Amino acid sequence: MRILTLAIITSLLSTPLFAAEKKLNGQQITDLLTGTTIKGIHYGVETRQYFSESGLTLWIKSGDEKPSEARYKIENDQYCSSWTGLWKEEDYGCFNIVHDEEQNVYYFLGENFRAPFVVNSKFELTFD
Repeated sequence: MRILTLAIITSLLSTPLFAAEKKLNGQQITDLLTGTTIKGIHYGVETRQYFSESGLTLWIKSGDEKPSEARYKIENDQYCSSWTGLWKEEDYGCFNIVHDEEQNVYYFLGENFRAPFVVNSKFELTFD
């Protein structure tokens, strides 16, 4: 009985907190983002981001008059972007992307960073 209890506790502790979330690989990220616009929340502010096939990305938050421009790439099963305007290798920050299949919500995940988003090519970059 004691071994069974220990096995159950060990199993529960090894289960991820967000069990419904699945990490996307590079091809899945490419298929998800390329040519689409996402709607998300970034530090409590509503955002929109478009991902062109050329690697250009446009990002706008609620209240902005025009979008910010950056470069993005998919590398080592992560989404990487550079917002510096220089677009050197060392300027890229990379994030995992996970999908909460139960709620159909995606998240950019980084160290101390978790930003939710949904994908829909019908979103526009402007806010009304």
